[in-house]
Amino acid sequence: MFGKNKYTKELDSIWTQMEIDCNNNYKDNAQAGLKEYSEKLEELHSQGLIKEDYYRKCAAKLDSKKVEMTGYDHKQHIGW
Repeated sequence: MFGKNKYTKELDSIWTQMEIDCNNNYKDNAQAGLKEYSEKLEELHSQGLIKEDYYRKCAAKLDSKKVEMTGYDHKQHIGW
């Protein structure tokens, strides 16, 4: 098959919106987008709707973004 299937396009769309929210400092939306992406990625993988290599690539990207977004919210973080 040439190009992306509808499942990879859906994941890419969620990721893109989450990145836009991050760039615009919409912290709650960005956190919700990250959670949505994670859940959708696991759902599609468990159903066998995305290829294993694509899943691994997305999972690594997700793990990196989770670390980057640790503490990325509107709450005050006291302790410094």
